[in-house]
Amino acid sequence: MKHLIVLILLSLTYYAQSTIVLDTLFINKDTATVTGFNYQFCVFNDSSDFKLVNHTFEISSNDTLQLHIINNDTLDHTFQIDGVLETANNVNALSFGDFQIVLPSDGAFRYYSSVPYGHLLGASGVIIKGFQNYPVYCWNMFDQSDTLSYEIAETTTGSTPLDYMPNLFSINLKTHPSLEFDTLAKIVQQVGDTIYIATINSGQMEHTLHYHGFHVTIIDASVNTIMNNWKKDSYPLKKGEVVFVQLVADQPGIYPVHEHNLINVTNSGVYPGGMLNLIEIQP
Repeated sequence: MKHLIVLILLSLTYYAQSTIVLDTLFINKDTATVTGFNYQFCVFNDSSDFKLVNHTFEISSNDTLQLHIINNDTLDHTFQIDGVLETANNVNALSFGDFQIVLPSDGAFRYYSSVPYGHLLGASGVIIKGFQNYPVYCWNMFDQSDTLSYEIAETTTGSTPLDYMPNLFSINLKTHPSLEFDTLAKIVQQVGDTIYIATINSGQMEHTLHYHGFHVTIIDASVNTIMNNWKKDSYPLKKGEVVFVQLVADQPGIYPVHEHNLINVTNSGVYPGGMLNLIEIQP
């Protein structure tokens, strides 16, 4: 009987602390100019106005996310979270869908539109659960070819070719030096801080991140699970992978963190640019 009472009390305590977070996402598609080239993009915005950014969610450990998703595109989309929401997830053209999302653990989870004219045009974001007592950053890596983006948007192709030659290499759909003004990308903290970073590969190339000045501990890698608990200054990200890492700021200074392939730190072939970010640790 005592055990039953304890279980009931624990259950009541959990539900008393649990919160349903209501939010709305908009699937928007438009043209944007980046580093002098025009691209077609599809994104998940927090308003009906097209902005070149996918919304990042930060929720608490006991939160349930209740999403109302409005599809402003003339094509059908899906709202997918691998291992969490993979069926009954359609959002019809010029319509809406409602989804209740219970994530299985604390960490970072990628959401995206699984149709080619969705995720291949950048419709891919992240939900970070827990860690609200720490500074948390998001680096959403995405590559694209300007000409291919139009073919995908027009649905004349639904895949990247074998000779895929992207000329956009971005983090949070921004490139260096614009990344210096992205508060979710550029880390500005103090010595002694423990920092968490959600790194996501939403592109069609495999990417490798390299940190100067620090080693990070890999908390969770969604594909290369063998990397979990490794402490590294570099790690790969497979296509569609989320790697959630911890960085302990043990020294002051300004340090670059970048993709290790030289072409990926250019803006249309001009160095430096692309996937080049900064970590600023103040004394």
